[in-house]
Amino acid sequence: MERYLVTSRIEDGVRVYTLVDNQTRAEADIVPELGNNCLSFRRLLRGEIIDLIEPAPGITEVKSRPSGFGNPILFPFPNRVREGKYTFEGKTYEFETKTTLGNSIHGLVYTRPWYVESAKASESGARLVSRFDITDFPGLEEQYPFPFELIVTYTLAEGALLFDVEVKNTGNSNMPMGFGIHPYFNAPLFKSTDPADCLIRVPASQCWELDEFLPTGRQIDVTDRNDLREGKSFAGMRFDDVFTGLTEKPSRCLIDDRAKHVRFVLESDPQFREIVVYTPPERNAIAIEPYTCTTDAVNLQPQGIDAGLIVLKPGEAFHGQIKMYAEEYE
Repeated sequence: MERYLVTSRIEDGVRVYTLVDNQTRAEADIVPELGNNCLSFRRLLRGEIIDLIEPAPGITEVKSRPSGFGNPILFPFPNRVREGKYTFEGKTYEFETKTTLGNSIHGLVYTRPWYVESAKASESGARLVSRFDITDFPGLEEQYPFPFELIVTYTLAEGALLFDVEVKNTGNSNMPMGFGIHPYFNAPLFKSTDPADCLIRVPASQCWELDEFLPTGRQIDVTDRNDLREGKSFAGMRFDDVFTGLTEKPSRCLIDDRAKHVRFVLESDPQFREIVVYTPPERNAIAIEPYTCTTDAVNLQPQGIDAGLIVLKPGEAFHGQIKMYAEEYE
């Protein structure tokens, strides 16, 4: 039997690709038609097949709430833009889709289909390469008039899931951007583990002060409530915080299931300078979200605040990598 495989099937009218590593019994399900979302990532640990990414309940639920499950991809901005409006190089633009509070949320690509460029396995891993080109979607350039090509490569190798991203400015003017992902992870990793025996670790010394989910522009030191540098119990944990001041490069966020001696690691490149931690209500899950910038960076940066906004020149590209894996320890 070959170690790495890529298979596909039709589920509720959409094609689901599965990356397979037979040696570690790891699999990842990805749906390019639904925002190129990785809906599940599981592997064999301590004799059990464990869901690391919390599995989506079904394709129907993902269609109705595309940011609520799996690993939504956030671009050209992560999280929110105040009132859905922004000004760049003297011109003001507005996004159409807004929340009940009037803000735009999560960007333009997580609700739309991506084009599959290749889906194949080799001796080095199972890979799915998908592309999003804004020019394929008439009307989007009125909201975001900056032509781009976004290519994401999912690779399953040695039991780890690698997420490689490339953003290229294909237009003739400067392009403002921010990138992030919004993965939901099981916590604890094993259903039999008490949440008190599961530690969450995020190596961040500061966070952004928020007012109704939006940063005021002020960075403050973490307190006893939200200092996750040494790890805190998941029991009763409630977060919707934007962390910064990362103390590691690359950063390593951990979900440590101490009852089973298994830790999950989310490792992200130094370009990802913010980490959002969100605990969805009434779910044994936690979203740990690497961002290249803070929420509403496109409006904070012009105020002289270092919010992490990236500006790509014509023909310039951004590259980044995020890695997800689990390891057993004694």
